[in-house]
Order: sequence, then C-alpha cells, then structure tokens
Amino acid sequence: MKIDLHLHTTFSDGKLSPEELVRMAYENHYSYISITDHDTFGGYLDAQKYLNKYKLELIPGAEISTILDTTEVHILAYYFDINNDKLNSLLRQVYDSRYGRAKQMVKNLDTLGINLEWKDVLIYAGENKYIGRPHIARALIEKGIVKSIKEAFDRYLSNDSPAYVPKYRVDTEYAIKAIQEAGGVAVLAHPGRLPDDAMVYTCIDMGIDGIEVYYASHAHGQTRLYEQIALENNLVRTGGTDFHGNEFYYINYSAPDICIKELKKAYNKRHIKG
Repeated sequence: MKIDLHLHTTFSDGKLSPEELVRMAYENHYSYISITDHDTFGGYLDAQKYLNKYKLELIPGAEISTILDTTEVHILAYYFDINNDKLNSLLRQVYDSRYGRAKQMVKNLDTLGINLEWKDVLIYAGENKYIGRPHIARALIEKGIVKSIKEAFDRYLSNDSPAYVPKYRVDTEYAIKAIQEAGGVAVLAHPGRLPDDAMVYTCIDMGIDGIEVYYASHAHGQTRLYEQIALENNLVRTGGTDFHGNEFYYINYSAPDICIKELKKAYNKRHIKG
C-alpha cells in the first residue's frame, strides 16, 4: 500500500492537472492520495471525475497559508465538509488575494525596469487562475530575464526584493479551528521548514490535530523528532512529498500505513462527536 497525502496540481502551483496526477498515482500503485492545493480544494473536486477510471482513494485536502506572529505557517486540512461556509469563506479570502498580489508584483517589476507584462504571467495560471511567485518566475525565464526559478527568486521575488508584496494570510489558530468546525482534521505541514521547533508546540497548544511527520524532504533526525512529538502529544502522523510536478522521488515514496489509520480515526472521532 502506497500513500502520499501532500500533492499539488494546476489548481494551485503544480504542473500536472488533477487527471494527470491521479493517473500518475494510479500507474505507480498508490492506494491513498490527497490533493492539497494551496488555499483551494478545486483540484480535489476535479480529480473525483477520474476515480472510476483510476482506482484509488482520494482524500479531501487543502493547504492553507496562515500567519503565526510574523512567520508563514502552512496548515493541511483533511476530510472537511466542502460545503462549510466558514471554511469556504476563509479559503476564498486567501485565494482571491493572490491575484491582486501577483498583479502588483508585476507592476513593481516594471518600475524596476523589468519588461514583464501581466499577460506573460497569465499563461502559466492553472484552471483555477491561481497565480503565485513561481508563475511569475516561469514568465521571467520564458522572457529570458533569468535562467532559473532560483535566480528569479534571488534577484526579484524574494521577501527582501523591492518587487515583493506580502501575501494575505489568516491567523493560524483561526484556520485550525475553521478546519475542525468543518469536521476536518488540521495538520501542521512540513514542520522541518519552520525556523524554530518551538512553533510546533505553539500549534499544539492551539489544538492542532496532527503533524506532517513523514515529509519527504525531512532529514532522518527531523522525522524521528516529529514522530516523538506526535506520539507524546497524541497527534495524528501524516506524510507526503509536497509534489508539484518535477520531483523524481515521487514514484518511490510512501508514507507509513499508520498515517491513513490515524487520519481516519481522527476524522471518525470528530464526526461522531459532531
């Protein structure tokens, strides 16, 4: 049984459409996957159309951008009610703000003498018109202004760049509660990318349900640490690749079976309580 609970499609900043992603997962013998596009579950909804052809279990998912003090923290949402008004309003606010932010960054680049037009960026927007810095970076490469995504960020798109525009984000605790009120399971994404492990405990104090322990890019020591924290605090353990379309380790990765068991147990417990 192969499991990946953190995948992105063209509905956010991934390179594969939901159909392409589901097909790839099926062809590589995955039994459980979750499409966790940024601030939308549109990719999950679209992917459902192909499950009759590609037999696997698709878990509802989304990755929500939040702010804790001054640090960006991503919260994974699983098994939520897709019709919940509060959660839908939260996602819509975050998602809609991206469009204006990206447009302003292109304007800022123009003031810096960078010849990039908005239409050049729109080419890379997915089905849901999601636009983020990676899309601007791809446009910069296509125009010959930079040679790589890294160069685009280093020179023009980093948080310290004059072109940078802060992203609208909701409060971390508010997002956790919104997911839970929608019947879902809230999981702290890639804790190893946080600047301080103390923030993991802050999220635990806020009532987070789980930790993405088996993140594909975690070092062995990080995985063991977050596994211990999860066990000590009775938290769900999840895992995934954070696949965007070009990570070659994807087909060889699998989270442990316990991730599905614990995730479903947490969902069932909340559902019964509700």
